[in-house]
Amino acid sequence: MAWDSNKKLTPYFVSTVATGIYRDEFDSDTGYQSISQISGWLENNVGLLNTQIYTSFSGSGTADGDTAIQGTGKFLYEEADIFKQLYLVEYYKKKTRSVLKGIDSSVDFITLRDGDSTITRTNKNEIAKTYRGLTNDAQGRLDALTAKYNIYGAVPVQVAGADATPLSGEANYPVYNAFR
Repeated sequence: MAWDSNKKLTPYFVSTVATGIYRDEFDSDTGYQSISQISGWLENNVGLLNTQIYTSFSGSGTADGDTAIQGTGKFLYEEADIFKQLYLVEYYKKKTRSVLKGIDSSVDFITLRDGDSTITRTNKNEIAKTYRGLTNDAQGRLDALTAKYNIYGAVPVQVAGADATPLSGEANYPVYNAFR
């Protein structure tokens, strides 16, 4: 859910997350991915987000012709950022695979020199290594975000000691409210 201009909760749309990725990560350059490609991937991988952060969101709801992310909890900025990182990890993995496909089938030379003429070609292996590094960076950020989300978003099983507030109960066995 997100806040609209009237301060009402509205559904969080796949296109909102996709537009954020398109604008913030790819600088609105269609040479990387289009918004429809990004939103298609997000719409089809809500289950991956659920597995990552132990939620039960669904991309099956629609509102105003767009896919709304719905679930038992609230889909807010934290969930959207984790979903974005999931997309980036998979995007960089896909780019690495596509570069590696071409390595076996092409003549790989880096530099040819003949007299004063020089032809330099990009090394696909180095490009693949760069994408692999980007994948590792995105995966590290995803792991950190997921750990923080799961730790700080978790509800305590038991609260005792000075951090609990007594409600009611017997004199020796007070009942504590863990969800104050």
